[in-house]
Amino acid sequence: MSLEYSDSYPPVSVGKPADLTTDSEAFYPSFEGGNGNPSAPVTYCPPMPLRILTINLYNDRAECDSVAEALRQFEPDVVAAQELSSRGAEVLDEWGDYALLDPQDDMTGMGIAARRPAEFSRMQYPNRNPVVARFDAADVGFTEGVELVNAHLVNPISRPLRESKRLRRLEGDALTELLTKPYETSARVLAGDLNSSPAWPMYRRLAAVATDAAVEAGNPLRSWGPTPTSPRMLRIDHVFTQGARCTSAQLVDVAGADHRGLLVELEPTR
Repeated sequence: MSLEYSDSYPPVSVGKPADLTTDSEAFYPSFEGGNGNPSAPVTYCPPMPLRILTINLYNDRAECDSVAEALRQFEPDVVAAQELSSRGAEVLDEWGDYALLDPQDDMTGMGIAARRPAEFSRMQYPNRNPVVARFDAADVGFTEGVELVNAHLVNPISRPLRESKRLRRLEGDALTELLTKPYETSARVLAGDLNSSPAWPMYRRLAAVATDAAVEAGNPLRSWGPTPTSPRMLRIDHVFTQGARCTSAQLVDVAGADHRGLLVELEPTR
């Protein structure tokens, strides 16, 4: 699969088309009967959970073999990556069937890779432009689909501090505006390195309008440390949801990264 570069941001579905006929018909039996057979009984199929992994790959320092092993072991449906370098993009490109990947060497690289069909776009933000993936109902089991926003916010202690504070305020305003707008899908999900522990005002702004998935699952663990091998000191990697219920949340270790990934499993609430 070739990379979809972000210098033009129209919604696109990238990658080899998946043969979803069998799965979609089994999951959504027709009114005439299961799998479109009028003589077959209609049976209820529970919604499919959606597994989302958000992970900061520490620019070019996360070990590619460790990233690939984490993907094999934890089997996410979607990966939202921050600080995405060209090496990390190659791993996600190999793993995913659909992707918008924008690798950079200055810690601004972003991307989403998925094993379910999606349309991708970028949002215009004050600093790093979030990547957006939209999944249709038939591909994720949510009756009206899912919108995923992958964001990487400014570090509040980056220098110059006055500029960081200004950008943070603009980012907070933009995200709050996004999360208070009506959404057309069954669920909206904000994921990423938000550089905001629960003690910071940015976290409280987001938690006021969306649900912290890790808290809902009862497993809010610290994800960041100052070095790849140091103890994790802050919980700054988050998944916030609207219209979805988090049934599990766990951290994912990747060698060479200063963040642990956050893997959540979501089900629809409407």
